[in-house]
Amino acid sequence: MKKVALLTLISTVALASCNMNRTPDAPTGQLAYGLSNDGKLVTFGLGNPDASYVKTDITGLGTDTLVDLDVRNTDGKLYGVATSGKVFMISTENGAATVDSTIANATVVAVDFNPAANRLRVAGTNAKNFRHTLMADPVAGTTGTTDDGAFVNPDGTINVNLVAAAYTNSFDNSATKAIAPGTTTTLYTIDGSADTLIMNTVGPQFNTLVTMGKLNVDVTAGTTGFDIAGANSAYLSSVSGNDTNLYTVNLTSGATTALSGKLTGVELKSLALKLAAQ
Repeated sequence: MKKVALLTLISTVALASCNMNRTPDAPTGQLAYGLSNDGKLVTFGLGNPDASYVKTDITGLGTDTLVDLDVRNTDGKLYGVATSGKVFMISTENGAATVDSTIANATVVAVDFNPAANRLRVAGTNAKNFRHTLMADPVAGTTGTTDDGAFVNPDGTINVNLVAAAYTNSFDNSATKAIAPGTTTTLYTIDGSADTLIMNTVGPQFNTLVTMGKLNVDVTAGTTGFDIAGANSAYLSSVSGNDTNLYTVNLTSGATTALSGKLTGVELKSLALKLAAQ
């Protein structure tokens, strides 16, 4: 019995050592960034997530805790937002975080950059809705945070729990610092109360909600990521046990399709996608 226990212990230690010293493969497919439940930046390819992921410590946050990530279309850089409202620019090379600005009067749940307005959409607790201008390359004529009231259903009720957000037509426009003329965008959000995909109308507030359909995935704040790259390539991440499952999302119906790979032993609470040039 002692020999069996010893062999089991040796096998467990050996497996842990192999996992610690793993050599990741080059990422394939869409490049993605995740925020793990232990606060690390996770970089991986959606084509081979388990084989390619790399974890990087995020430094420079002080006492803040990040809740969401997004890539800004006008500069192609990754940003993270803390529950306190602080916005950080994060290096995808070494995880160094630099404070940009602070979202006023918001306890942040989810964020996404509006590629047309170059402002950050903020979903807060109690269905609060904000727009925020960053200090880095700010939008002319706008400053600070705009309170857009609350996210409401068409019947006027406030009974949603938005846990993630993403805009369509998100491209890397860093060469021109602006989205291509004539390009429009639509905001979609994830409702954790009903496990549904929501379309938000009408800009610039985007605070009226239209249900597109059931995701058939259990989504909750802190365990769900959602982002859109390009015109309408939407992806969802959702924690199950100690793993993170990955899905494509149909923006018309809300239907999800599981990707062939997942992140084993990695729990993501946010998902952001690297953008391609428009």
